[in-house]
Amino acid sequence: MIQFRKILVPVDGSPHSLLAKRKAMGLASAMGAEIVLLYAMGTIPALIGGLAREELVKELTREGKSLLEPYRKVLEDKGVKYSEIIEAGDPGDTICEVGKREGCDLIVMGSRGLNDLEGMVLGSVTHRVLHRSDLPVLIAR
Repeated sequence: MIQFRKILVPVDGSPHSLLAKRKAMGLASAMGAEIVLLYAMGTIPALIGGLAREELVKELTREGKSLLEPYRKVLEDKGVKYSEIIEAGDPGDTICEVGKREGCDLIVMGSRGLNDLEGMVLGSVTHRVLHRSDLPVLIAR
């Protein structure tokens, strides 16, 4: 039987993301695995620099922490060990990089994110992760 010790769950606040969290939580509970919650805030344009860039990063970080709150509460209530990461960068690339860097065994993510127009069947970020990641990817729908 395959054993997962560390499961990466990218979070964007979409219903698909919440479903992915539930699936990951079930796996983590059954296997005693840790969940790594990731909020990839996107790429900040190079044109924004100095104080404006710092303020934007602070605001996006606050937004990410707020977005993680409902996930955090449920995981704590269920006794599932977890950690949180908030990073700037292209979401698809960031998910792949964090999964590798953190030593994750599996990525569990929603089939689509907040923007349903980007992918008719599969969201563009999910599609990118499926094609770039060396890790197994479980798509929740």
